[in-house]
Amino acid sequence: MRYGCCVSTREQIEVIARAGFDFCELPAKAVQPFDDDAAALPALRAFGAAPLRAEAFNALIPPQLPLVGPKRDLDALRVYTRRAFSRMAQLGAAVVVLGSGGARRIPDDMPRPAALAELADSIALIADEADHAGLQIALEHLNRNECNVFNTLAESQAFLDEYALPGIRLLADIFHLEVEQEPVAHVTAAGPLLAHAHVAGGGRRAPHVPGYDYAGFIAALREAGYNARISAECSWEDLPAQAPDALAFMKSFEN
Repeated sequence: MRYGCCVSTREQIEVIARAGFDFCELPAKAVQPFDDDAAALPALRAFGAAPLRAEAFNALIPPQLPLVGPKRDLDALRVYTRRAFSRMAQLGAAVVVLGSGGARRIPDDMPRPAALAELADSIALIADEADHAGLQIALEHLNRNECNVFNTLAESQAFLDEYALPGIRLLADIFHLEVEQEPVAHVTAAGPLLAHAHVAGGGRRAPHVPGYDYAGFIAALREAGYNARISAECSWEDLPAQAPDALAFMKSFEN
């Protein structure tokens, strides 16, 4: 298993590198997808010189690029993702998380079958662009407080099956499982579709904070045969102080 942490700045990358993490996970905005190459170059150079490689990215699609509804613009989506994925690949990315609750939210007055068909088309486009860049898309389940579609891992898996989207994989997130009270057995059921995982502790704090069924979540990943990347996605009271203990806790479940 490779252990990472969701951060957003070069300074935070240095902190988690000193703590011993294997990689960092950055938000898509770090590669400035709306800016031209000249404007984005300083940030890309800074992240490229960081002590950890950005093997994963999240928060892929901003709300101003909706994946469904009357304001959906597939041409704009293609331009944005092509630029984003190219830059992510330059930084060493392998997997990109598609959470983006604002972008994928179904309009209240839109029939759900039509909305799901549009989402399938949009996600297929994203997957195609990612594939060209050598990246894997992991669809993230978001609890109902954050979005109104793909709220559970099981729902996300059923969507991929129904719309025959073989180029998309899934992310398992302990926080959203806990909020939705979804059984960890659904993590195991996702099996070969899993491409990434997010962990946190109670209250979505550091992983070693008690409160979530961390042991059960990791056991389900292990039963699913998952042995790739796992990122701490949480709030920190003091990242430099907490990061070493968080990593030690995460690694303690290896055996």
